[in-house]
Amino acid sequence: AEELLARFLSGIVADDLPAASMAPVWLASGSAALLLVGFALPSLLQLRNTPPLRVLRHDVMPPSPSRILVASVALFAVSVLLYEAVGDLRLLLYVLGGMVGVSAVLYAAGRLLVALMGRFRGGVGVAWRYGLANVARRGRDSAIQVVAFGLGLTVLLLLTIVRTDLLQSWRQSIDAEAPDHFFINIQPDEREDVAAILQAGGTQRPEFVPLVRARMITINGESVKTRVYPEPEGSGMANREANLTWLAELDPSNTLTAGEWWPNGYRGEPLVSVEENAATEMGLVLGDKLRFLVAGQEVEVRVSSFREINWDSFQPNFFMVLSPGALDDFPATYVTSLRVPDDQKGVLLRTVRAHPSVSIIDINAVLEQIRSILDKASLAVQTVFAFTLAAGIVVLFAAVQSTIDERRYESALLRALGVRRRTVLLGVITEFAALGLAAGVLAACGASLLAYLVSSRVFELEYHFSPVLWLVGLAGGLLVVCLSGFIAARGAINAPPIDVLRAS
Repeated sequence: AEELLARFLSGIVADDLPAASMAPVWLASGSAALLLVGFALPSLLQLRNTPPLRVLRHDVMPPSPSRILVASVALFAVSVLLYEAVGDLRLLLYVLGGMVGVSAVLYAAGRLLVALMGRFRGGVGVAWRYGLANVARRGRDSAIQVVAFGLGLTVLLLLTIVRTDLLQSWRQSIDAEAPDHFFINIQPDEREDVAAILQAGGTQRPEFVPLVRARMITINGESVKTRVYPEPEGSGMANREANLTWLAELDPSNTLTAGEWWPNGYRGEPLVSVEENAATEMGLVLGDKLRFLVAGQEVEVRVSSFREINWDSFQPNFFMVLSPGALDDFPATYVTSLRVPDDQKGVLLRTVRAHPSVSIIDINAVLEQIRSILDKASLAVQTVFAFTLAAGIVVLFAAVQSTIDERRYESALLRALGVRRRTVLLGVITEFAALGLAAGVLAACGASLLAYLVSSRVFELEYHFSPVLWLVGLAGGLLVVCLSGFIAARGAINAPPIDVLRAS
């Protein structure tokens, strides 16, 4: 798996991985032993109470261990393993609480799906009635299998959406006429010549925006290094080197959310408009005083407004915009952005040859690199979560093996009563098809809900319902569960009825 992931992520992470050691073997062995004790010990202890007749007869079962005991010991084993991984008691409680809550919701959803399927077993053929009756009769085990497969499919479907649909939605959210090249480090005396070269190449005349390097030193007289911020990102925002600019009019890609923009021709005290998220992270309010160190001199400005920025416009935007005149006495470079059609790319080369200090950033190349990184990273994560799906198959095999005697007896009895082997086989396939269908429904619902939350709350994109996701979820659940269930139960179906009935 490590070799496979390293190949997927080649070009993103360094490929000089450390040499393999025995540490993963000891870690895996210890983890497996801990989980085995936690989940199996209560049941193993019941072997002491197994009646001798259980060896001779199949209808005498040992008393079942307490479910509370089983759950408590299992949860303790998981807690020990998680604490070793996270190393923080508070985080451990959060993780355990989330696991218990999600598990309860998923289990309830699984039981609901199983109950609904049980209602459809009346008015269908013998094979369908037999299969759906098995699902309903083993309601708890069926729900656990639905959840096990549903979780694996949910993650895989969600990652597929992130890699394809969300990235496509992001591309569609970008204006088709948005700039696709940034020009930076333009000196004041180069502006006219750069504009002339670009216009001669067939592009529109660019709008140059000034840029001044600065560093914030105090907020309301308090050092930014010792100030306590409401969010961790606020410290990084306040202590990093800042890019400042000044504008007379509000950029069309910006929207005021609080305060007022300065009037035309303003020449009063220096004011600053701050991007609203940056202001929240730093704990700023209207009227706060910010002091910057610019080219060895200090400049104090007052916060007059907050702005929301549409970064997808690809216009030169800044977290902090000052009023005109605030930075007139300081050295500045200029930046601009514009759209360069494919048949006019030669103008970029002419610009760089005439002004080597000017740097040009191709946004399309950056977007393609981002897409490539997302594809490789999500494919690598999908590979990891494929183990979750494999775990669901293991759960299915374990559940089938725990009822293999019962299944063998049922199959033999039905065939002895005249039911054809083909009908029994179709009944078993129906059982696992129903489980796979329920797992697919659960996975599609979960992936759609998570995709909506990720799309609208994280990436702030418009969510579009994907029928392909539901088709893939349902088909994947049916195929994987049916195939796995058939392989696990085929021994019970193929057992000769006479041998099974004699042994019973």
